[in-house]
Amino acid sequence: MSLFQHLFRKQPPSPETPPASNAGPGAPVGFFPEGVDMSNWDQVFSACLGKMFTVQHAFLDLVKGEEGWYIDFEKGTLTLGKQEFRVQFLGSESYVSNSWLWGWENINQFPDNVLGQVHIARTYGQAWGLEPLIHAQCELNDTFNGHNFSMVVCGALAEDRCYYRCPTGGGQGAAFVALCDMPGELFVPVDGITFINNTSQCIQQFYLDHKIFAESFLRWNKTPFDWNGDTLTAHFGKDVTVEFEQAGEHYRIKNLKQ
Repeated sequence: MSLFQHLFRKQPPSPETPPASNAGPGAPVGFFPEGVDMSNWDQVFSACLGKMFTVQHAFLDLVKGEEGWYIDFEKGTLTLGKQEFRVQFLGSESYVSNSWLWGWENINQFPDNVLGQVHIARTYGQAWGLEPLIHAQCELNDTFNGHNFSMVVCGALAEDRCYYRCPTGGGQGAAFVALCDMPGELFVPVDGITFINNTSQCIQQFYLDHKIFAESFLRWNKTPFDWNGDTLTAHFGKDVTVEFEQAGEHYRIKNLKQ
């Protein structure tokens, strides 16, 4: 039994699933480096993480001090303190069954107006052959979970999205929603020091292809850069140099400095 067969359950009906290949659409958000295998979860996640790590921290600053939250799936809104955001339901984690369930399965009978983003994610998953976006349900682990799924859906498939985790009663699970039409201040470019700090945190916390991560982060940040072999130089106000070395199938950062 393969890893995907073990982790993922409930295959989609075969007539709806196009052949798994890279002939489908590319990432709608154009910061992925050339050559990223869109059927490879590690590569796609690596490309999305720099952007989403930065955006999520900016979102936390935006709502800092706001007390209490309320979600209305009929209206498609999330209220955080005095602020209200339009949302799309992505999926849910159950800590009872230790599983993730994509929102397009819709066991909660949510209205169609809050499911558009997750249907888009499934369509692109089928076109790319990206299995974690195709299967309705999977076991939770450090790689496949609500946070990581939300970062890919909001990172690769939209320009103005972040996400929010809504704990369910009794601590038995959580719903994840995409927040839509977010203010532009969440997506402004970061400086060299912030790039270094965010990169250092991400490579410590996540399993990544560091080359794909760093180049995608810089592309999203609209920072010019040059390659010289396995060394990347990013042209901030003061240049940042990133040196890589190969570690198995991936590359990892061995030196990061300004």
